[in-house]
Amino acid sequence: MAINENEFKKIFTIVNPDINSLSIYFEKLSIDGLDEMHVYSVDKRLYEFFEFPPFKDILDTKMYIKKLLERMNDPNGNVNSQYWFVRNKSDNSLVGSAGLTSLDYSRKSIEWGYGIDPELWGKGYVLQIQEALKQYTFDVLEVNRLHGITMVNNHRTIESVLASGMKHEGIARDHYCKDGVFVDGWTYAMTSNDFYTLNEISNKQKNPKIKEDEIISSIAKVLDSSNSLNIESSMENTPNWDSLTHMMLIVQLKEDFNINFSPTEIAEAISVRIIVDTIQKS
Repeated sequence: MAINENEFKKIFTIVNPDINSLSIYFEKLSIDGLDEMHVYSVDKRLYEFFEFPPFKDILDTKMYIKKLLERMNDPNGNVNSQYWFVRNKSDNSLVGSAGLTSLDYSRKSIEWGYGIDPELWGKGYVLQIQEALKQYTFDVLEVNRLHGITMVNNHRTIESVLASGMKHEGIARDHYCKDGVFVDGWTYAMTSNDFYTLNEISNKQKNPKIKEDEIISSIAKVLDSSNSLNIESSMENTPNWDSLTHMMLIVQLKEDFNINFSPTEIAEAISVRIIVDTIQKS
């Protein structure tokens, strides 16, 4: 039975996204994280595809957090947005922030957004954030449609959302205005049916007979690090293993072993050991 609106609001305001197998966790946005967020909120790289300019001082960051908190705590009880800090489980360091906004309860539709410390780009955190938000949206909140939009020239984000299983829906002409220039928006979405279909990719395709050294050799074709790549290699300790090459090696593994990965498995596959375990499971 689907949850009613009151139950939904309670869950949405209290329960955080969470997947045990990921290396990140979510905590509700609060002013307590101001100093940490400010460290990367002045990094100009973060604003390449934002319409507003980089923050100049900690007051800018503080005002931004307060604006998001106000959206989360509407005095009229209109609960349509929630925001979280995203942290690394290993040391509790701040990875970035994420949010679910523009809730339309009657249509069971919601929009997502996230921002990552540029110093951590390419380490697989975006894919993990996407998976946590998708699982939370469809399994916990029981929403039917998750959607987003980005600038048409934001190729990095477009590649990541396609990898996560999102489907391109169209172009919103002149949706953005950045530095006085109009830019088209690239719209995309996933439905509940899409989500569950993608995650039903059968484990029958996995093959416990594929040997560890064969898998490592396949990965090395992409990472070009056959001399140093081993079972302990990961996105954290392998310099040329970033978000782009991550998708390339997933494609290589598909071609070499005729197997498929679900979006969740792609997001979780941040080390050679995890990839080996995923492929060999029966």
